[in-house]
Amino acid sequence: MVVIAVNILYIKIDDQKEVASTDITDHLTFLGLTESPSIVNNYRDDSQQDGQIWSYSRYGQTTITAKFLLQFFDRKDFKMAKHEIYRVFAQKGIFRLRTGVEPDIVRYCRASSFEIKSEPEEVNYCTFEVPFENPSGMRFSKLHTDEMKDEDFLDLNMNMDEETPSYHFKGQNKFSIFNDSDITIDPVEQRHDLKITIKHNGGKFTVKNTTTNTSWTYNQNLSGNDTLLLKGRRTFKNNNPDSANTDYGYITLAPGKNDFEVTGADDLEITFSFPFMYLG
Repeated sequence: MVVIAVNILYIKIDDQKEVASTDITDHLTFLGLTESPSIVNNYRDDSQQDGQIWSYSRYGQTTITAKFLLQFFDRKDFKMAKHEIYRVFAQKGIFRLRTGVEPDIVRYCRASSFEIKSEPEEVNYCTFEVPFENPSGMRFSKLHTDEMKDEDFLDLNMNMDEETPSYHFKGQNKFSIFNDSDITIDPVEQRHDLKITIKHNGGKFTVKNTTTNTSWTYNQNLSGNDTLLLKGRRTFKNNNPDSANTDYGYITLAPGKNDFEVTGADDLEITFSFPFMYLG
């Protein structure tokens, strides 16, 4: 069991090893993150009508602000600590951020410019903020659904019934997928991360989400050794492109419970892999 300290920011840059804010420099205290959703409304003009007409709304880029307290003994100590902080946060890569309060929720972002200043009256301490740009505007579960164990669902504080959600089914014509996200998972219109792996020994079959009224059909025969991967409208058979043998349909997942029906394949084995997506 891994013990996560509460007042810590965990930082992972690209493929580097994750580091804790307490390991960056001595006497650095993480005070918290501030973040909130950004909704962007788009309108169009009609030259003969007053005002504007709404076209669409979308979630925009957000700014995540990490707040810190730095304590030091003298000016030399301050200069050394400041250099160590910049060495971590003034990087060009993609930052994965998570906190000790919510260790199973991550954000993927890029650092913006920031300044660390010590005012004359603040002899032995200063506070500073590091802004991060979150282009997706979302927070994500650290793990994908096919990687989660029982304790992972509990750590996410999911509103579960008595049974732990399942994302792998075999030989079931009807089943349900629980999407703990705040929004609909749409791998086509929004390019969300949703991978569906399928095995079947037989001919044409259809997988339908009756909750969102989206479906996907495969039209050819498969052997028991074949594996299909559905990513949006793109289908791969044994890692080779195979969309031409489908109806070019795709599956979306609404927030909450999604009811599925399978026709034409009583032996179907199917796995859903996606991260939960949360607003700020």
